[in-house]
Amino acid sequence: MKLLSQGKALQIPTVTAVLLMLTIMALSLVIVPGVSAFVDRGEIITRILPNGLEVLVREDPAQSVVELQIWVGVGSRDEPVGQEGIAHLFEHMLFKGTDKRGVGEIAAAIESAGGDINAYTSMDQTVYHITIAADYFLTAMDVISDAIQNSSFDKDELEREKLVVIEEIHRGQDNPVRAFSEELFRTAFTVHPYGRQIIGTEESVAGISRRDMVKFFKNWYRPGNMKLVVVGRVRAEEVSEAANSLFTFPDAQGADRQEVVEPAQTSLRTFRVQRDTDPARITLAFPVGSLTDPETPVYDLLAAILSQGNSSRLPISLRDKGIVLSAWAYAYTPRDPGIFVFGATVGQDKVKGGLEGILEQIALLQNEPVSREEIDRARNQILNERIFDRERVEGQAREIGYLALNLGDTTFSDVYLSRIQAVDATDLMAAARRIFSPERATVGFLTREEDAPPSDEMIEELLIGSLYPDMSEADSAQRPLVFRSRLPNGITLLVREDHRLPLVAIRMGVLGGVRFENVDNQGAFNLLAHLLTRGTRKMSAAEMALALDGMSASLGGFSGRNSFGAVGRFLSRDIDEALYLMRQVLTDAVLPEDELELYKERIINAIRARKDDMTMFALDTFRAALFQDHPYRFSTLGTEESVRSMTRDDLLEIYRNVVRPEGIVISVAGDVQVADIYRLVEKYFGDLNGARYDPGPLPIEMSRSGIHSQRVERDDKAQTHVVLGYLGPTVNSPDRDSLDVLNAILAGQGGRLFAELRDRRSLAYSVFSFVAPGVDPGYVAFGIGVSPEREKEAVEGFLEQIRLIRDEPVSVEELERAKKYLIGSHMIGLQDLRSRGDEVFFPELYGRDLESALQFAQRIGSVTADQVQGAARKYLDPENYTLAVVAGGGRADTETR
Repeated sequence: MKLLSQGKALQIPTVTAVLLMLTIMALSLVIVPGVSAFVDRGEIITRILPNGLEVLVREDPAQSVVELQIWVGVGSRDEPVGQEGIAHLFEHMLFKGTDKRGVGEIAAAIESAGGDINAYTSMDQTVYHITIAADYFLTAMDVISDAIQNSSFDKDELEREKLVVIEEIHRGQDNPVRAFSEELFRTAFTVHPYGRQIIGTEESVAGISRRDMVKFFKNWYRPGNMKLVVVGRVRAEEVSEAANSLFTFPDAQGADRQEVVEPAQTSLRTFRVQRDTDPARITLAFPVGSLTDPETPVYDLLAAILSQGNSSRLPISLRDKGIVLSAWAYAYTPRDPGIFVFGATVGQDKVKGGLEGILEQIALLQNEPVSREEIDRARNQILNERIFDRERVEGQAREIGYLALNLGDTTFSDVYLSRIQAVDATDLMAAARRIFSPERATVGFLTREEDAPPSDEMIEELLIGSLYPDMSEADSAQRPLVFRSRLPNGITLLVREDHRLPLVAIRMGVLGGVRFENVDNQGAFNLLAHLLTRGTRKMSAAEMALALDGMSASLGGFSGRNSFGAVGRFLSRDIDEALYLMRQVLTDAVLPEDELELYKERIINAIRARKDDMTMFALDTFRAALFQDHPYRFSTLGTEESVRSMTRDDLLEIYRNVVRPEGIVISVAGDVQVADIYRLVEKYFGDLNGARYDPGPLPIEMSRSGIHSQRVERDDKAQTHVVLGYLGPTVNSPDRDSLDVLNAILAGQGGRLFAELRDRRSLAYSVFSFVAPGVDPGYVAFGIGVSPEREKEAVEGFLEQIRLIRDEPVSVEELERAKKYLIGSHMIGLQDLRSRGDEVFFPELYGRDLESALQFAQRIGSVTADQVQGAARKYLDPENYTLAVVAGGGRADTETR
C-alpha cells in the first residue's frame, strides 16, 4: 500500500517508487502488520471530546520527543472546480498568523522550543505535524490548536502567499520528472479528482479569494472531520486534558465528501512528454483496488517480488543486464481505487527495449508460478519493514492517523496480516492475469526526441503479444554510552548499545571522497561506492543481493566530499552475517568490468539529469566558482569525461590505496553487546594490515577580494536560481558552533531570510542558507529560486541581511530561538540508530574530540551574541563574495496523446 502526498518538505521514499514519489508527492509509507519478532510500542488510547474531535495517543516512554499530528479529512479531491489548489494554499495560510500570533510567530514558537513544524496536503487529507522535545509538549499543543482554530486569513498575506505558491508551481514546471508523473495521474484518472495536480494551476490559485478560504475552513475544518494523534513520552490523560481545554471550537455542519467513481478502463491510454532531459523514462500503469480491497496484500507482494531488494526480478533481469538503468514497481492503493505502476529509466536509444523488458517480466508472472522462496522472501521484507518504520515517533503517528481518518479502524493491520500470510503462488498468478491486461494499460514516455517512443500501434501490438486479455468482470532522554577501542592493526571501533528495538546500524569507512580526487579522476569515489556490493572475492552480486534480501537488510557504499565506505542496517539477530558481508564489500570488492560499464552509463545519465535540478545545478556552479584549486570544486558525480575514461585498474588502485586498517573507523549502534561486537570485528577485520593512506599535501584555498560571478543561461527554465556565498569553516573550527547559530537565525521558517524574502517580499517559494564545513575549509551559501526579473532584488536581499547581522548584535530572543531550534533538531535527528551511530562515526573519522562532539547541547547553549556577530564578520562580507546565477527565462510544454 503506497500513500502519496504533497508537502512543503520533500521526504525520501522507498526505492520502488522513486520516480513518482520524488516528483509529485512528498510522503511515502507502507502500512504493514507486525511480525512475531516485533515488540509493540503500546496500545492506542482513544477519546472523543464533547465537540467530536477524536484524540488518539500512544504512550512511548522510551522516547525523548513527542509527535503531534492533526489529520483533516480534506484534500485536493474535495476542491470545487475552478479552485484547484485551495487545500494546499489553505495549508500554507494556516501558518500565516492568528489573533494571538503574528506572521512567522507560529513556526518561531515551535523552533524556539527546539521543535519542527510542517504540513502537507495530499489527495485525501491534509496533515499538520510537530516534532518536539517532550518537555515542550504543552507548547506544541497550544500552538497547533491556535493555528487550527484561529487563523486570521489576512487578505494581504493571502495575496503574498499566492505568489509564493505560484513560484512553487513554476518550480514544478521546471522539473521534467514531476511533469511526467503528473501526466501519468492525469491520464490514468480521467474522471476521479486523483488526476488533478494537488498544488493547482497558476490560474486557479490566482483566482482564490479570502471569502473562498473562509468558506473552505467552515466546510472542512471542524472537530468531527479531524483526528489528533500524539505519540511519544506523554501520558494519555495529560493529552486528553490539554486537548479538552485547548480545542474548544464547536462541531458544525459542513460539506460532505463527494464520492466519485472512475469509469472502468476498456482501452489503451498513452501519453508522451518531450523535454531536453536524460535519462529517458517509461511508465506503465493498471487500475487496481483501494486500501480496503481484499486483494491489496496480493498487489503488495507482486510489487515486492518485482522490485523490493537487489535480488528482486526487475533489478536482476533488466537493470543488471543493461536493458534499463533502473526499474521499479509499486501498488498505489489509497482511499479510493488506485493504480499499479511500473517504471524505468533508460538510455534515449533503449526506450522500446525497456518497455519490452517490463512486459516480459509481467508475462512471467502471468504464466509461471512464483517460487515459495521468492514469496517468503518478499513477505518477510514487507512484514519486517514495520520494525524499521516504528523506530521514529513520526512513523508511528502517520500509521495511526491514516488508518483512523480513512478507515476509522486502527486495527486494520490485523486483517492485512492474516491475508498476506495466506497468499500463495496461485493467488499471485490469478491477480497478475486479472489486472495486467492490454485493455487496462496506461503507457507513458519521457524522452528528449519526439520520435524516441514507439507509436500507439506498436505499443498495442507489444501489449497484446505479451499479456493476457482482460479477464475481469464488470526513554529515553539518556544518551547511550559510547565504547571506543582500537584494534591492534589500527582500526577504531565505536559501539553504542540501544536495546529498544531488535535493530543494528553499522557504518565503516575511511577518509576519501572528492577531497582525494583530481581533474582526471573526479567522480571515482562515487563510482567505487556504487560498485562495492556488485561482487567480491567470495560472493557474486546476485549472491550478495539474495543474502541481504533474505535478512530484510540493506547494505551499500557511500561517498561524499570527505569520506568513503559502506553503511548497512540489519536485524540484530543477523549481526554475525552482517559484519561478514561488510568486510567483503569494504576490503574485497572486485569491481567487475561488466558492472563498471553499467554503472558508468548510469552515472553519466545522472550527470546529464542533474542540470534539471536547478538548485543542485546552481550549487555546482557556485562551488566551481568559489574553489579555484581545491578538489571541493568538483561534483561528487564527476564529469562525463572523467567517468567515461576511468578503468577498472584506476579504481582498484584508489580502492587498495585508501582502504587501510589504520584509517578505518567502524561504528555499530543498536541491540548488541559490546563484547560480542569487539569479538566479531576482531574475527572479520583483525587480519588486515597497512598504515594510514597519505594523499600528500592538498591545495590551500585562500579568500579573494571583490565579487566573483559565474552566470549560466538556461532559457528552458522558468525560474532563475541564485547562490551567494563564501569560504567556510572546517569541521574542527573553534567558531563552527557560532556559525551554526548564526545560520539558524537566518534560516528556517522562523528565520530572517524566510520572514523577509519569502513572507514579506514573496520573492520565492523557498529560500535557504547553510554551512558546509569540510576537513579543509568548506563554504557558507545562501540560495533562492525566483522569477528572472527579480534576480537583482534577491541578491540585494541577501546582502541586506548579511550587513544587518554583521552590524547589529542579534536580540536575546533570536539567539535563544536559534539555539533551542538547533538543540531540538539535533535531538529529533537522533531518533534512529543510523543517526546515533553517525553522531560518533564522523567526528572520530575527522579527528574531532569525541567527548566534545557528544556535548552538542552544551556547546550550542554557550554561544553568545558577540560570538555570533564575530562569526558573521569573519565569514560574511557584503563587499567580497562569490555569486552563481543560473538564469531562467522560458517554459517547457507537455504533449499528451
